[in-house]
Amino acid sequence: MRKLAFGELEFSILKIIRKLGRTTVRAVYEGLGSEGSYTTIMTVMSRMADKGELEREKEGRQYLYWASKSRNLPANSLLQRIKNKIFGGKPLAMVSYLLETDDLNTEDLEEIEKLIKKRKVERK
Repeated sequence: MRKLAFGELEFSILKIIRKLGRTTVRAVYEGLGSEGSYTTIMTVMSRMADKGELEREKEGRQYLYWASKSRNLPANSLLQRIKNKIFGGKPLAMVSYLLETDDLNTEDLEEIEKLIKKRKVERK
């Protein structure tokens, strides 16, 4: 079993939950394969729900989890925490880092430009 850092496990869980929609710990555990024990995944998902990154409701003897739709969780959002811890809270540093990767092709850069233009219009 490959051991993941806590943040990596959170990202892996979010990725699976976004793919599956409303789901159980068991389904996430199975989707992760050998990336963590069932109890560890259950604990992480419960903590993510406590922080507002996931929503949950009890159904029978288990909880159903899904990704939180709220965007107003500045202290609790996973990306906000990454921005604060890794990039000193500076969005420009975070975006600059992402733009420097070799993974971006011309289409990606054009889409990013469109998003920036759209955001500028929204702010006016």
